Amino acid sequence: MGDCKMSKKLRGWLGLGVGLVLVWRIGANVARLYKAGERVEEASRELVEAQEKNRGLKEKLAEVQTPRFMEREVREKLGYGKPGEIELVLPDEVMPSSAKASEGRQPNWVRWRRLYLGF
Repeated sequence: MGDCKMSKKLRGWLGLGVGLVLVWRIGANVARLYKAGERVEEASRELVEAQEKNRGLKEKLAEVQTPRFMEREVREKLGYGKPGEIELVLPDEVMPSSAKASEGRQPNWVRWRRLYLGF
């Protein structure tokens, strides 16, 4: 009789151990699936951001390829004009307004350097 009682106890402990291992494994799988779901959501957000950026870049590309944009760039960057046009070139401001406000606090040599050397 003692042997049967011992075997029931052993089976109970063994069943409890197997149950705990199963619960542990299922819990780990649930946590892994939850993290995978978070990664999918993050990837979806990144996809939406990339699509919006792509849409903006396509719009910019379409704008850059227009003749109007090209003409404006040629006029502004290269100084070209249409035949018969007179191009008026105005000098840059000698001293920016921000420098004028702070010129009283700077030594003369700094103001001269800025005026003639530009820095």
